[in-house]
Amino acid sequence: MSGVGITFDETHSFRDWGLKLKKIEIGIPKAKTEYVSVPGMNGDLDLTEAQNGGIKYEMRELKFTFGVRNCSYEKWSGLISQIASDIQGVEKRIILDTDKGFYYVGRCEVDTSKSNDVTAEIAVTCTCEPYKISVASSDEPWKWDTFNFLNGVIRNTSDITINASSSWQKVTLDGWVHNETLRIVSNAEMKVRYRNSTYSISIGENIMYDLILYKGSNDLYFHGKGKVTLIHRGGML
Repeated sequence: MSGVGITFDETHSFRDWGLKLKKIEIGIPKAKTEYVSVPGMNGDLDLTEAQNGGIKYEMRELKFTFGVRNCSYEKWSGLISQIASDIQGVEKRIILDTDKGFYYVGRCEVDTSKSNDVTAEIAVTCTCEPYKISVASSDEPWKWDTFNFLNGVIRNTSDITINASSSWQKVTLDGWVHNETLRIVSNAEMKVRYRNSTYSISIGENIMYDLILYKGSNDLYFHGKGKVTLIHRGGML
C-alpha cells in the first residue's frame, strides 16, 4: 500500500507525513434497538423502527495502522508531535484513497509504539458518525477519479427548467440510504408537491426541512415557470 493513504481534511498520511499504510479497519455501526417486554407475549415488542423514520445507528470506529521506516528515535519524536498536533482529539473529514467518492466525519486519537532505531508504528483511531457521505452533491459535476462504476449513480440536478404554469412537472431525485436535508434554489416563485404534501418555493435558496427523501426514486412535482437547482447529498453505511 505504498503511496496509498488517508486524507484528514487537507493532510495526507503518505504525502505529508511519510506514513506507509499497513492496515485499514472499518467498523460497522450497531443499530440502536429498542425492545419492550409485554406480559403474555412471546419474546419482546420490537420498537426499533417505530419512531424517527427508521433505523438509527450508533457511532462507528475506523482504525488505520501505519508503518514508518528509517525512523530514528529523534525523528520519531518529532513526527508524532507533528501528527498529534494536526489531528489528536480533532474532528476531521476523513477520505480513504481506496474509497475517494465518500468521506467520514470523526474525531481522531493517535497511538504509537517503537522498539528499535529503524522502524515505528503509528495507529489512528477515529470515532465517526455512522454514515459515509458522498463527496459530491447532486448539483455538482461527477468526477471520473472518484466515481464508482460498480454501484455509483450519476445525479445531475443543476439548472432544471420548469415550464408548468398550468400543470405539474415531474423531477425524479435518486435518494440515498441516508439523505441530508434537501435544498432547492429557484429563480422564481413556485410550488412543489411530494408525497401528498405541497410546499411553497421562494426565489433563492429554500431549505426543505419537512420534505423527507427516501432511498430510491423520489418524484417531486413542480408547478410554475423558471429554473431550479436541487442540492442533495447523502450517504451509506
